[in-house]
Amino acid sequence: MIRKLYVKQFRIFDEKTVYLFPGINIILGKNGTGKTSLLEAVYFMNFSKSFKAPRDDDMVQRGKDYFQIYTEWEQAEYHRASGNFLRNKGKRFIFDGETLTKISDVVGSFPMVFQSPEDYRVTSGPGAERRIYFDRIISQVSRKYLQDMMQYRKVLKNRNAYLKQLCESKKHRYTRQLEIYDIQLIPLIRRITTMREKVIGLFNRHLKILYGEIFNDAGVGKIRYKPSVQIAENSDTEQIRKEQSEKQVEKEIALKRTLWGPNYDQYVFYRNDVPLIHYASQGEHKIWMTLLKLAEGEIIRSREKAEPVFLFDDLFAELDVGNSRRIVENIMTKKQALITTTDLNDLRRHGVKTGEKDIHIIEIP
Repeated sequence: MIRKLYVKQFRIFDEKTVYLFPGINIILGKNGTGKTSLLEAVYFMNFSKSFKAPRDDDMVQRGKDYFQIYTEWEQAEYHRASGNFLRNKGKRFIFDGETLTKISDVVGSFPMVFQSPEDYRVTSGPGAERRIYFDRIISQVSRKYLQDMMQYRKVLKNRNAYLKQLCESKKHRYTRQLEIYDIQLIPLIRRITTMREKVIGLFNRHLKILYGEIFNDAGVGKIRYKPSVQIAENSDTEQIRKEQSEKQVEKEIALKRTLWGPNYDQYVFYRNDVPLIHYASQGEHKIWMTLLKLAEGEIIRSREKAEPVFLFDDLFAELDVGNSRRIVENIMTKKQALITTTDLNDLRRHGVKTGEKDIHIIEIP
């Protein structure tokens, strides 16, 4: 659990300290007061980046050269953690007095689940949004997966650069260098797809339970994972390489990019065997996204043996009251959740009993 958050020169804040509590923390304030920025600072300490800014520079207060974030935690791997960013020098993380030199050592240190209104793109947007979403989740619970993904992207970048060279030199043939890249990629792809399949199996198990709790009908929600290439443990590596690379090398060279691998995998959401993207309203997408987040929390809890912190930005936008009340009942059982809102009455309408002792109102003027 996070107990204290301090930010300096972060977004609109010169300096700001917020104390947080077990149970439900309602971060209350008008639009533009920095509620979402506080969630962003907490998120940064676990994922080493923003959930909204493409660059770390974007989080620095206008006219300043750096930002600082300091947090204190209970029942966590680390108790005191700071994340600092200085323009032209980058970011640095210090956890319990130790400077972490690798970003992979930061990710997953403080298990958390985050949801914002923009997350509807995961269920309704292009496949890349779903790949990013699941990569972020799996990286949080498996450092090995994160390392494999980082190595995969490194090899893929080099392979694509080489394809560009072949195109520019008009050499449209499979070469020894391409073979070397493919031999490096195949075991990485095998491990990545195996882990993705395993995690989707866990999601489906928890979604079945959550679906029954939230919906009154007998509907069934599930996720189907479709790898672009299936590489089982006992697969013939040489045959895989020939099938995926040699047969389409001319096209890859012409397009200057690799045409197979985890960056082409697909995740499809279904309700009653019908793809969600074909019929769901914006409200239904929001419900699905919230169910995914609750399932994500259960997966993190079971793997990390610790309850994650839930961060909900404007949770109840587009949610109908009937379904949101059942979702609230689930959220109220969480060890710690941070929820932003501009209106306490809106929360009460959706079933949040703001007067109870485990609900703490933190007003941001």
